[in-house]
Amino acid sequence: MAVCGGVAVSRVRSGIVTVGFLAGAAACAKSPPPAPGISVGGTYQTAVTLLESSCSDMGIQQHPTTVAHHAGDTVLTVTHAGASYQGTLTPDGRFMTQPSNFTIGNVTYVITLTGSFTTQAVDIRADVEAGRQPPCHIAARWSGPKDGLPNVLP
Repeated sequence: MAVCGGVAVSRVRSGIVTVGFLAGAAACAKSPPPAPGISVGGTYQTAVTLLESSCSDMGIQQHPTTVAHHAGDTVLTVTHAGASYQGTLTPDGRFMTQPSNFTIGNVTYVITLTGSFTTQAVDIRADVEAGRQPPCHIAARWSGPKDGLPNVLP
């Protein structure tokens, strides 16, 4: 018995097996492989730069960024400096996270990420709203190359 594309051909007579096998082989040869979905998971060696700040006493720190993502999915998790952000990914490689709340000391920070992937890198804007008196805002860029295999952008 031969199976191709879910169709089984079993031997009844030698002529039928040959015809059945050839028909099955032709059907398999014409079926294209599935198109790969977007895939951006991995570790990125991001450099962090300050874009703007109204918070006079806050700085930036350098950390790699990891992205957890299942190929073809629209959901991803970006992790940077131990903090994780859940978001959605578009087929062209752009993404946005939900605002995430973090409390450090007595200050609550709301952080939102927007960014995009290329086949070799990520570019992220991190917007931070600091809930202190007076409230202030920081915008930073996390940008850098991916370690390992390139991203797949269909």
